[in-house]
Amino acid sequence: MRRAAGPPRRFSIRYWVLLANAFVLLLPVFAVWFLRLWDGHLVRVTEQQLVAESVVVGEAVRDALRQIEGLPPAAVPAETQTLEPLLPLHYTLEPPAPDAARRATDRSAPLWRAGAAVEPLLRRAARTNLSGVRVLDAHGCVVASTGGDVGACLDDRAEVRQALAGQYAALARERRVDGAPPPLGSDSRRGDVRVFTALPLRDDGQVVGVVLMSRTSSSPLEAVWTLRYSVVAGLLLCLAMTVAISVFLSRRIARPVQAITAAATAMTRGEPSRSLVPSGRMPAEVATLSEALDRLTAQLTDRAAYIADFAANVSHELKTPITGIRGAVELLRESWDEMPAAQRRRFLDNVDADARHMERLVTRLLQLARIQSAPDAAERVDVHELISDLTARYGDRVHWHVAPAAPAAVVMHPDHLEAALHNLIDNGVRHGGGRPIDVDVEARAGRLCIRVRDYGDGISPANRARIFDRFFTTERDRGGTGLGLAIVRAVAETRGGRVDVESLRDGTAFTLLL
Repeated sequence: MRRAAGPPRRFSIRYWVLLANAFVLLLPVFAVWFLRLWDGHLVRVTEQQLVAESVVVGEAVRDALRQIEGLPPAAVPAETQTLEPLLPLHYTLEPPAPDAARRATDRSAPLWRAGAAVEPLLRRAARTNLSGVRVLDAHGCVVASTGGDVGACLDDRAEVRQALAGQYAALARERRVDGAPPPLGSDSRRGDVRVFTALPLRDDGQVVGVVLMSRTSSSPLEAVWTLRYSVVAGLLLCLAMTVAISVFLSRRIARPVQAITAAATAMTRGEPSRSLVPSGRMPAEVATLSEALDRLTAQLTDRAAYIADFAANVSHELKTPITGIRGAVELLRESWDEMPAAQRRRFLDNVDADARHMERLVTRLLQLARIQSAPDAAERVDVHELISDLTARYGDRVHWHVAPAAPAAVVMHPDHLEAALHNLIDNGVRHGGGRPIDVDVEARAGRLCIRVRDYGDGISPANRARIFDRFFTTERDRGGTGLGLAIVRAVAETRGGRVDVESLRDGTAFTLLL
């Protein structure tokens, strides 16, 4: 079964602002990280180029050596052999290499003649690839070089020692800079990192020498210049992303606020009330504000309708006793001297009865207004103590049945609870046909449940739907105000509860749940 879609997840304004600030702050951080990563990539590319050149140089030297020794050229290996770059993207930069501490004295080995044979080739190739090439013998001394240092012994370098031991070695050193850097468009590189590779030179499985190569790695600035058009396109893309994010955030924050403002302004002009909750996604604070304003508007609309209805009811209820008092006063003023004493007393009694009725009505109205509008005092009310007071007041007219699990206390305004029970019990006593009523007190789903049952004639179906309405009463001639059950319902609703009525075969039962 498909689940109903819940409300969209909303993020706070702080989240959106933090996201925008993080984007702005992370741009330079990302740029630095990217340049560092790019620099490492350029170093690795340089290493790969040197490895490829080293293999070619090594094969040329080996063929020259075998020719000098009268041996046939080396056979092509049956399996493909590859060398993976050793320098990581976050490489360690070593200090410049030291100068040679000694020079070779014995140059009679065949590798020296092989080096002399290939050196012109190395020099010609260096004019194009700009790589520094040295071929070393088994003692680490240079037998061929593009830099004119033949005879220098470099066996004190770490990469040379590792290659003489039969392992490929590579490292990055600081470049020694002499003079001004070349222009950006020059073939010569202007970076500060020089990559060195040392490839063992084998013949018949034995290490007979080392191909030591070096070249300055391209700097990120050179790479940016080379790829300047692509870099400009990337910068324009970042600018477009920044503008897009700014527009996106402004729309997410400003548009819902503008919609709320437009709806509120329309209502102030007297237009029909409409929802203040904009559609679409919005920050959590704006959504909460719009929902709160929407509820507030609904409450104010309901309260205005309630006040208008309340004022009309009060005016109607007070009109009758006021009219009676004014009529009696006019008759007494006009006919006081001719009117018998008994008739004067009757008119005065009518005025007094109407005044008392107005006093009861105003008192009940004030009580109802306080219950509906006053904040709950949230005091702890002892239920058993209240029942004891009501028992003393009503005596044997009320039979109490308190369940053992009934709550001992409730947290609410004590006057409100007393008013609700007093009105329910008074109502039951008046309509109970002279028989005692039953009041059951128990717990229901963690709430206080009070059931008041009388044994009177019951309530007609037509009246049952109106008994909780303000000013509805069937005892108007006996001074009923029609506000007792309205007060009970107000107490229940302000506590998040309810009051129900049930017509029985021999009476009526009211259930108050708090």
